[in-house]
Amino acid sequence: MIRSLVAHIDEETQEVTLQRNLDQEQLEVKYSEECRAWVDIVNPTTEEIEWLARVIQLSPNVRQDLLREDRRPSLMVYPNYLFLSLFQPQIKLNQVETKEIHCLMTDHWFVTVRQGDSTAVEDAYNRVAQNPDSWHSGIAYCLYLTSQFVIDSYYPLLDRVSTQLNASEEKLLNGGAKNDVRKSVYRIKQQLINLRQMVAPQREVFSNVIGEKRVAEDGDIRDLFRHLYERLLRVYDVIDSQRDLSSNVLDMMENQESRKLGEAVSRLTILSMIFLPLTFFTGLFQLNFATTTDQIILPISGNIMFVVVMAAMIISVGVMAVVFRRQGWL
Repeated sequence: MIRSLVAHIDEETQEVTLQRNLDQEQLEVKYSEECRAWVDIVNPTTEEIEWLARVIQLSPNVRQDLLREDRRPSLMVYPNYLFLSLFQPQIKLNQVETKEIHCLMTDHWFVTVRQGDSTAVEDAYNRVAQNPDSWHSGIAYCLYLTSQFVIDSYYPLLDRVSTQLNASEEKLLNGGAKNDVRKSVYRIKQQLINLRQMVAPQREVFSNVIGEKRVAEDGDIRDLFRHLYERLLRVYDVIDSQRDLSSNVLDMMENQESRKLGEAVSRLTILSMIFLPLTFFTGLFQLNFATTTDQIILPISGNIMFVVVMAAMIISVGVMAVVFRRQGWL
């Protein structure tokens, strides 16, 4: 589907009149007349791309790229136009999905090629349609608006990730199920990695756009793109900080597990030390230190010996319990 906004600017009054959704033949006429226009191709077909390539005289490589959705964010400069690819993120079923937006900017036309669920272009297109005076800022302003809404789409996702990380950390501190927290944090970390892979190449794209003639010749537009570049740098920094926070949550979980394991080992060690003297005393009287021809009879009755052995066991256990409690091991 092809929809369009064609602007007619009165040279005397500077009043802007918009024509909407012209057919392909009318758009060709407007292109030959060098009228300013925004052509938005939604869910493009091969025939629509072939028509666009014929009108603007696109490179064969660009024509092929317009039908693909597996590119990296990139900028290609041709004598008659700029070709720009942007990535808009979306999260569905806890997975980050990439919505690729292809942009073409000539001296008089701005063209976007996208899928129907790309909300950034929809918002920018409506902004220009509702504010005809924006055409006075030139075609580069349409690219700026589209880029602005693409960058703005990162902030709600980062806020959502931050909320989930804080909730996971609070749940962990309150003794929640660690397996659920660990799965949630690993899923968030994967989302942040995908977002980082989308933002990193777009920084280079916007850095190169600032130096292009079609943008740099207007100081105001150049400043707007420089502002977008700075915002994208902040998005990148936020992603890195949230990755560090997710790593800290995982480290906290590992530290808690290590501490609990250490406490369990300490308790087992204490129990083994408690039973060590008991084992010693019971085994001591089963050993024969010497053999004699005559039987040795101790001058103590068996009942007294039993009481002495039991008392020694109880006293040793009590002494060790007192010592361990003073040391804070119990």
